[in-house]
Amino acid sequence: MKKVSRDSLFVSEPNPMYFGNQSNDARAGWTNLNWLKSRFHFAFAEFQGPPLNFGVLRVLNDDLVQPQRGFGTHPHSNMEIATFILDGELTHQDSLGSKESLARGSVQFMSAGKGIRHSEKNEGLTPLRFLQLWIMPDTMNLKPNYGGFDGSTPEAVAARTNKFHHVVSSSRTSAPTPIKLSQDVNIFQAEMDSPSTLEFALAQNRQAYFVCAEGSATLSSKDETVDLEQGDACELYGPMQPVTVTSRGKAYYVVVEMNKV
Repeated sequence: MKKVSRDSLFVSEPNPMYFGNQSNDARAGWTNLNWLKSRFHFAFAEFQGPPLNFGVLRVLNDDLVQPQRGFGTHPHSNMEIATFILDGELTHQDSLGSKESLARGSVQFMSAGKGIRHSEKNEGLTPLRFLQLWIMPDTMNLKPNYGGFDGSTPEAVAARTNKFHHVVSSSRTSAPTPIKLSQDVNIFQAEMDSPSTLEFALAQNRQAYFVCAEGSATLSSKDETVDLEQGDACELYGPMQPVTVTSRGKAYYVVVEMNKV
């Protein structure tokens, strides 16, 4: 297990003009002086790394977007993108004609394929926080596709409360997940509502990137223990069985599991 401290991440607060925003006027409800504060786990934009990636996980950004701000229309290609919404509401609109707003616990996913243009905005009155993951695809120039998983329904909330909910898997498997991406990757999320303990295992030749998005986590396996706080992450390498995850109270976790490379 290798801890990745939140304090070690590159922090980006770009000029609002780069994404078509108005100037920073610190309206009511803002929790940061800049419209965006983004923490990069891997090389991205003005941060050239290292690290460059973790297996097929190419980008993981922890974004805080202030009200009435966002990312104007911009292009993507040949990347599988999954966005996990933690606070507020994210509005996606794209060149396929899709438009959708989703809130906490929801996941917006997009196969950029041979090319798509989209915008991502906080049209609400409260700050928006999300984790955006870019997964390198196993097939190039796919037909672009967008979809959303609504995590606000009672069924979705129950599926992730004090347990890992398997929300993303490969389109080449029959796993009953709401989201399918073109890569051998499995993504889980869990929301702890009290001090709790979970377990998961990593098979031979598999690895995982564990993100403590909220709260705390103590990861234990045999004689190894790692303590995480909000914003920290941990690299895990199989075989590991089992890994015990203990929260001291309310917490939110996202785990990206993949083939070891």
